[in-house]
Amino acid sequence: MKSFFFGRQRHQLQRNLLRWCAVATILPVLSACGSGAFGPKTPPPRCPEVLLLKHANSVTYFKPGPGRDITDVLATAAIVDFRGECEYNRKRTKVNIVLNVEFDVRRGPADRTKATDFRYFVAIPKFHPAPQGKSIFPMRAQFRGNQTRLNLLDEVRLEIPMPPFPKVDDYTIYMGIQLTPQQLEYNRLHANRTLRR
Repeated sequence: MKSFFFGRQRHQLQRNLLRWCAVATILPVLSACGSGAFGPKTPPPRCPEVLLLKHANSVTYFKPGPGRDITDVLATAAIVDFRGECEYNRKRTKVNIVLNVEFDVRRGPADRTKATDFRYFVAIPKFHPAPQGKSIFPMRAQFRGNQTRLNLLDEVRLEIPMPPFPKVDDYTIYMGIQLTPQQLEYNRLHANRTLRR
């Protein structure tokens, strides 16, 4: 039996059909949901918390070279919303989680390809350093015609084994854009500059 597994489905949605949620810092979700299969006297444990890492919620790609001006931007991608639900099995030996992640992707002035590739991760530190402790998912935004902005929705399914009477806080799930050290440093500096304005 696997310690847990990921599955996914990808969708591209129109902007006007989406419900937006501002991402400013670590955001909890799935805090009080579960299956009612255990009867009214024995409610299931709450869902594991899902946290979006503060400086890993977006990425900015620049054209090759030292320039970091707005005219040097190839594309940006950001996690703008996520929501989900969970369900425990009857014996409470595992929890199944469905997590929907929404992205906002924008073409920059320097882009000529009309396509942007990026990756995001979902991780459970409880299972580190096992390979099952983190999965990285590739995403691709393909712009058509004069499009400069796209919204993408990805669905991730997790199955997590649980011991009897689990400490749910031990199974916190972390999510973010997969960044290089340079991209992470750029996000931190950009956030600090914004706060100083």
